[in-house]
Amino acid sequence: MVLVNCAGGRELEVVRDALTGPLETPTLLIRQDEIPSTPMALDVDTGLLDVAGQRVRPAVVWVRHGSACALLAQARPAGSVTPLQAESWSGFLRQVAAAAAAALPGGTVVGPGQLVDARRLGVRTPRTVVTNDVPAGAREVGAPVLVVKTPDFRLFEPQPLNWPACLPAVVGREEVAQSAAGAGGGPAGGRPVVVQEYVAHSRELRVYHLDGGICAFEVRKPDPSSPLTDPDSVTVTRVDCPGPAAEAVRTLCAAWDLRYGAFDLLVSDTGEPVFLEANPDGDWLWFERKAGWHGVSFMAAVMVRELFVRSTS
Repeated sequence: MVLVNCAGGRELEVVRDALTGPLETPTLLIRQDEIPSTPMALDVDTGLLDVAGQRVRPAVVWVRHGSACALLAQARPAGSVTPLQAESWSGFLRQVAAAAAAALPGGTVVGPGQLVDARRLGVRTPRTVVTNDVPAGAREVGAPVLVVKTPDFRLFEPQPLNWPACLPAVVGREEVAQSAAGAGGGPAGGRPVVVQEYVAHSRELRVYHLDGGICAFEVRKPDPSSPLTDPDSVTVTRVDCPGPAAEAVRTLCAAWDLRYGAFDLLVSDTGEPVFLEANPDGDWLWFERKAGWHGVSFMAAVMVRELFVRSTS
């Protein structure tokens, strides 16, 4: 097993500890701060990976946050990795994953393009526009209440002082229009954001897919930004995943060849799941701590152990 963590979070350390402990699986963990300074070489003819003189044959590879943008943004100290270095390392890690018999998380489109696939597969999604002109986007969506958000901004904005401008917000269409009028109208400038229909719902779920296994948490929060601005106000409860939600998750993972993913879903008053997004690198330890239940970590370790056995048998 080769685990590569390219950003913050201890998820893969927890998986490594389980693999090398009770599951007795040979595992190599490469941490974020070790990537630039550790000699590594992949023999593309034999598939052998050399990491600081330790030569292994990767059977299963799990790379988290391995994109060039993530490597660039997460470099410490800031600016210590150039765009060329980030893209070179990202390409190297993709090649290591391709050389293994099994790789995680698997394939998926990233971003609002997921919504197109979901609708095509019969899964309900909110009306969505991506724009740098929020008032125009609000008019295009046409809903009376909107959600404005920047997905995954914490990964790509390493300076927390800049986070308030990226926090998700629920706003009324009239409020957006009045704000634009006060500012003189026109494009908001800066960067595109997601402007989305607010969907009335009875439940919000975080659902984890682990190579066919499903774990679900119900999340209750006063505001979309509460996990960052007031985490104590957020309640997370381990729940059985409703059948329609589990079916939607499995349908999307099959279409995307996605072994691991963290799904954000709403459940309407009629029980219909509404798909918001799937993060192939989504964290889970925060949700486990809030719920006091550590089943995702256990299932993640078992998942990669089973992939290792299948790959080496």
